[in-house]
Amino acid sequence: METPESQPPPPMFPRSRIYHSYYSEEKTFSAPSANTQQGNQLPSKVYNKGLKDNDIEGLLSKLSIDELEDLNNDFDPDNSMLPPSQRCRDQTDKEPTGPYKRDNLLKFLEEKAKTEKDWDDVCPYTPGVKRGKVYDSDSGRNSEEPEVGKMEMPIEIDLDDDEEELECALVSAPEKDLVDLAGILGMHNVLNQPQYYNALKGKTQDETTGTTFNGIIQSYVPRIVPDEPDNDTDVESCINRLREDDTDLKEVNINNMKRLSKERIRTLIEAACNSKHIEKFSLANTAISDSEARGLIELIETSPSLRVLNVESNFLTPELLAKLLRSTLVTQSIVEFKADNQRQSVLGNQIEMDMMMAIEENESLLRVGISFASMEARHRVSEALERNYERVRLRRLGKDTNA
Repeated sequence: METPESQPPPPMFPRSRIYHSYYSEEKTFSAPSANTQQGNQLPSKVYNKGLKDNDIEGLLSKLSIDELEDLNNDFDPDNSMLPPSQRCRDQTDKEPTGPYKRDNLLKFLEEKAKTEKDWDDVCPYTPGVKRGKVYDSDSGRNSEEPEVGKMEMPIEIDLDDDEEELECALVSAPEKDLVDLAGILGMHNVLNQPQYYNALKGKTQDETTGTTFNGIIQSYVPRIVPDEPDNDTDVESCINRLREDDTDLKEVNINNMKRLSKERIRTLIEAACNSKHIEKFSLANTAISDSEARGLIELIETSPSLRVLNVESNFLTPELLAKLLRSTLVTQSIVEFKADNQRQSVLGNQIEMDMMMAIEENESLLRVGISFASMEARHRVSEALERNYERVRLRRLGKDTNA
């Protein structure tokens, strides 16, 4: 015989609650009040646990009509298992008060709105007086006093007055005020742009904007800018000085000289290879192609003084640009390399990767003017240039400390 200590403990939760479905709900029934006279009083709420179908039907048959209606209204509006039409209470049993009349409804709403008391304003409304501070967009501050050149008071028109008085006020008003009124009402199609914005900002109309609806705007007088002078570089003189390795000739600029023959450009590049003092060589917008620019590879590899090379806006191929960047690794003296805006705008992934690795290996480049389409190439090139800037900074700090 098992002792009370040896008996297993009762389950913490009833078996029916363990296997209870998530979507199932407990149905409740209100016990009828007529059964209280039999001596067996039922609880106010009877659950369906342990009840059979006959017991449920017996309870329902003893309920009155009002109790059945209350039972039907006892439901969960958030029950997703019920259709939306059965989640709300039926309130359509009320008899209609009469046929729908729109005019009577609007009249009732208007009368009700007039009889209701308005909200109490802290500052009561007074015609012609502005309540609070007025924000001035020009000065960016709040001011209560009107500034010079602005209207002292806005145009006041009481739309609740009779039409005759309103018509008389508009007929007798000057055209200057009508222009301001049209701007305030948003009638921009009858005003010019300065008149419309002056009316919105509260500024008065003057002779520059016009005070009538036929006002003519003064045209904008463009500022005369002189044309950029032509490039007057003496190419023959530059060729001779480069061949003689002139120490004073450190920059050669033949930008925008499209009429210069290709033979003279080749001769100029060959002469630049003999100079040991040239620092900047610019050939932007000279319509050179690969046949003329191949000499630049020798110039970059042999010139230890060259710092800036500009070949923008020409007809160079991506392959030659990659060779030019690769040639900068020989002396690593180039600081700025510009080669953007060529005929072939798309370089290609393989060419971009080759250029990117050449820039990463170069420790002297600080500025590169090439448009990369690949996000990886742009990111790695920017990081490489940042490292070169950091080397320059550390080198400068080292010189300062040694000094």
